[in-house]
Amino acid sequence: MFWSRKEKEHSSKKGEDFSEVIERIKSGDKKLRERFINDYRPFILGCVSKHMNRFIDIENCEEFSIGLMAFDEAISSYNSIKGGHFLSFAELVINRRLINHRKKEIKNSKVIPFSYFGGENEQIIENSISEKSIYLHYDRFEMREEIMIYNEKLEMFGITMNDLVKKSPKHKDSKELMVGIAKIIADNDNLYNKLISKKTLPMSDLIAFVTVNPKTVEKNRKYIIAVCLALKSDLEIIKGFIRKF
Repeated sequence: MFWSRKEKEHSSKKGEDFSEVIERIKSGDKKLRERFINDYRPFILGCVSKHMNRFIDIENCEEFSIGLMAFDEAISSYNSIKGGHFLSFAELVINRRLINHRKKEIKNSKVIPFSYFGGENEQIIENSISEKSIYLHYDRFEMREEIMIYNEKLEMFGITMNDLVKKSPKHKDSKELMVGIAKIIADNDNLYNKLISKKTLPMSDLIAFVTVNPKTVEKNRKYIIAVCLALKSDLEIIKGFIRKF
């Protein structure tokens, strides 16, 4: 490896901020991109193995190649302004690409050997399951992955899923109103950047854009922030729920 001393020290920190390295890669540093991907091959292997639920032979595994390409894609599409740790985002991209790959295989073959999932279930469940059933499995898997990422984003603002259950507006009209406020923040770079930097609603700036009583906004603060974070994320399933409003 040819990392600088500063890069080595930086990369050794748990929960590190990858923004600086990734921006250099996006600026055209191809050698840094190659080193970065190579250094994180064990991470990519771990993501693929976890997804497949079995040991992976990297020399003869198409899924590992997909994982490498997905990690490279994650580097290009990662946006630190949206929040969230790069490796969590990269794992989400890897899982999505593996899911898409397997869905294409299922579409062609209509059935899939349950041995793909490995583990103890291999001995007690039928040798194959229907296309519809496996689609449902992947949808649940991807949902779990998105919830994990979403939880990380919420934790940065001191919000839990339990808070959302307790603090969500009870009436449809109120919920639609709060989603509308969240969209205003998400669509306004100044408001959103202040939200990210201060980790709370920029009330003094926000009142110029809404006619809602500030006390009502504050009462629904956690819900508004949670919706805003979802809207600015790459979590398509969670955003899908929000779009219903």
